Amino acid sequence: MKKIILFINIVFCLELNAQCFPDRHSTNWFDAWVSCQEKENPNPVNKPGHWILFDLTNQYEIDKIKFWNINDPDRLNWGMKDVLIDYSVDSILWSNAGTFSLQKADGTNRYEGMDWTDVVIPKARYVLISGLTNYGGSCAGFAEIRFSAEKINMVTDNNNPDLPIANELDIKIEPNPFSLATRLEFKGNSNEPLEIQISDWFGRPIYSEQLTLNKSYQSIRIHTQQWIAGAYLLTCKQGNQITRKQLIKI
Repeated sequence: MKKIILFINIVFCLELNAQCFPDRHSTNWFDAWVSCQEKENPNPVNKPGHWILFDLTNQYEIDKIKFWNINDPDRLNWGMKDVLIDYSVDSILWSNAGTFSLQKADGTNRYEGMDWTDVVIPKARYVLISGLTNYGGSCAGFAEIRFSAEKINMVTDNNNPDLPIANELDIKIEPNPFSLATRLEFKGNSNEPLEIQISDWFGRPIYSEQLTLNKSYQSIRIHTQQWIAGAYLLTCKQGNQITRKQLIKI
């Protein structure tokens, strides 16, 4: 299986990297991901704090990770010092890959990040990186993150219970995470009514509705201004099929 590198530039970089030093980074803090307010963590086991959640759109086996810390010379203390890495295939059930210590950036335009760090993530679509400590600043963040990974090809076979079963109901949540509102889109082949319920992580229902797919499609917009920031669970039941997805209010 071919090894690939997943480039996760936190934000759009304003400067091009020099050709002979492709890993060098800008010394501007706005060329980075920065969090200055603690929020509820997508993994309910973790405490509120500074975190970033990656949706890789496919499932990957990840064996190495590379970090670039905040490289602004006036804000080096914003850089993450200790981070916790969790991973998941569905953003609902999480596994822990361990705690990792990050080096402080040097604040120069020659900064090329840390060496590749070994990590054991056998299968993940979602990677959650939560800051435990930083270098003393009022904010926390990274400049860039890369994963060394192999894509996992999912094989479906309804006659083999040991293989993944194709999900007949396709659910799209956009945006997710969201603030004021989000849209749920459903695609499926069943004519049975679709019952949806959204609950918080204490199991308390906050939204429910019954839908009928029109020509195999239905879309609803949900206003979330009154929701408390944090993780929510969407449960969809259609006939004997139940599908769950995680929603994140920020």
